[in-house]
Amino acid sequence: MSTATATTRPSASRAWVIARTELRLIARSKATLVSATAFPLMFAAFVIAQAETARNAAVGMICMVLAFFALFAIYLTATTTLVTRRQDLFLKRLRSGETGDGAILAGVLAAPLVLFLAQVAVVAGVLVALDIPAPSRPWWLLAAVVGLVASTLTAATATAAITPNASAAQISTMPYITVVLGSLVAGPLVESPYLDLTPGGAVVTLVRAAYDLELAGSPWFAIAGLALWTWVGVDLTRRLFRWEPRH
Repeated sequence: MSTATATTRPSASRAWVIARTELRLIARSKATLVSATAFPLMFAAFVIAQAETARNAAVGMICMVLAFFALFAIYLTATTTLVTRRQDLFLKRLRSGETGDGAILAGVLAAPLVLFLAQVAVVAGVLVALDIPAPSRPWWLLAAVVGLVASTLTAATATAAITPNASAAQISTMPYITVVLGSLVAGPLVESPYLDLTPGGAVVTLVRAAYDLELAGSPWFAIAGLALWTWVGVDLTRRLFRWEPRH
C-alpha cells in the first residue's frame, strides 16, 4: 500500500467520524432540524402540490426545490455549524490532534450535504410517482446539482470566515441568499446570458437545458458561472478562515 493511500484512508475515516457526530448534533437541535429539513421539505411539498405535468412547470419546480434545499440544508446549516464549532473551540481541539484541516472541514460539511442528498432523493421519488416528466438530457441536471452544491458549500465556508458568532449568521448569510433567490426568479424573466454568471441563473439554464427548452444563455457558460462562484468561495476561505474564535 502506498503512503498516499495509507494517509488518505485515516483522513477519510476521521472525516466520517466528525460527520456522524455532526448529524447526531443536528438531530438533537430542534431549531437546526426544522431549518435544515422540515422547512425545505414543507416548501417542496407545497411546490409539488401546485405542480403541473408540462415541462416548463417541471423546470420551475425543480429549480425552486433545488435552490431551497441547497440554501437551507447546506448553506445556512453549514455556516451556522462552522461558526458555532469555531466559537466553542471544537475546531481548535480537533486541529490540535492528528486530524488535518481538510478532514475537519470535510467532516463538518458532510453532515449538511447528507441532508441535502436525502431530501433530493425523497423529492425525486415523489416526482417519479406523480409522473412528472423526466429530463431528456439528465447530465445537465446533474451538472446543476453538482455545481450548486459545490458553490453553496464554499459560500458557507467563506461566510463562516467573516461571521463572528452564530447569531450574526442570520445577517451575514442574507447577501448570498438574496443573490441566489433573486437570480433564480430573474432567470426565466430576463433573457440575458450574463445571468448564467449568477448561481440561480446558472441553475435555471442547466435545468432548462436538461429538459431541452429554449435557452437565453449556454449550459457551458452556466457551468463556468457556478465554477467561478466555487473558486471565489475557496479563495475567500483560504485567505479569511480562522480556526479560533473571532472577537
